[in-house]
Amino acid sequence: MIRTVVAAACLTLVALPAQAQWTQGAPGRVWVKGTFFRQQTSQEFDQEGNRRERVDGGESDNRAIFTDVIVGILPSLDFWLQVPYLDLSFSNVVDTLRSTGIGDVRAWLRWQFLRGSTALALRAGAKAPFGFAPLDVQFVPIGEGQWDLDFFGEVGHSFWPFPAYWELWLGYRVRFENTTTQKDPGNEFVFLTEAGVNPTSRTLVKATLDGLIGDNWVVEGVETASARRILTLQLTGAARAVGPLWLEAGVRLPLAGQNFPAGPVLQLGASARFSEGS
Repeated sequence: MIRTVVAAACLTLVALPAQAQWTQGAPGRVWVKGTFFRQQTSQEFDQEGNRRERVDGGESDNRAIFTDVIVGILPSLDFWLQVPYLDLSFSNVVDTLRSTGIGDVRAWLRWQFLRGSTALALRAGAKAPFGFAPLDVQFVPIGEGQWDLDFFGEVGHSFWPFPAYWELWLGYRVRFENTTTQKDPGNEFVFLTEAGVNPTSRTLVKATLDGLIGDNWVVEGVETASARRILTLQLTGAARAVGPLWLEAGVRLPLAGQNFPAGPVLQLGASARFSEGS
């Protein structure tokens, strides 16, 4: 049960703020986004990859607010920070469990070494564990209790003067052992491809295909047959509200997976870009 609820929170971490493919372009320029996610489901992808109702009759209802901040350090170098606030709950005929708080925090440095209509970039970062309470069975853990290292290669292309773009991210996530529980979640291959178009100067529609493929977990030094995998399709529409503020709404649809919740994820977001001194 706990594995599945934690995976629901991790589902929102698969898609990073890909709309910010190009660097901020100047020191002190800042891009900020807040996104609300909700997933309420009684379905899961089991260990064999089948979509099914949970065998224990349980239902998870998970909410999250992710705050993403990207700051321009140099013309081709950005600092990224992602902080989630999670409200996770699980209920069945036996238990009703709930936890809230700050989840695992991620930070990256991103270097764009080719600029222009085609952009190439490298990104490296880490996830720091927060909010993990493995010994309290009355609470759903809001963190995984271990560190990750992320390494990404990215390519993006703008089709200007046609108002559209496409991008592809390929990454590898090194996941360290949780020494408290003696569980090693296995390294993961992470990928994302996104295409978007501006129907007008104040609107955007985009489609994102993303996911991860994880290695088998190792528990107390023994490799298991359990691995975490997910593939999702995200459809999003956005509109410029006022000034630099953009509002968006979308849905993420799990297409296939293993050891992951199988319900759709609804999302609402707001983002803005600011320059130093503005």
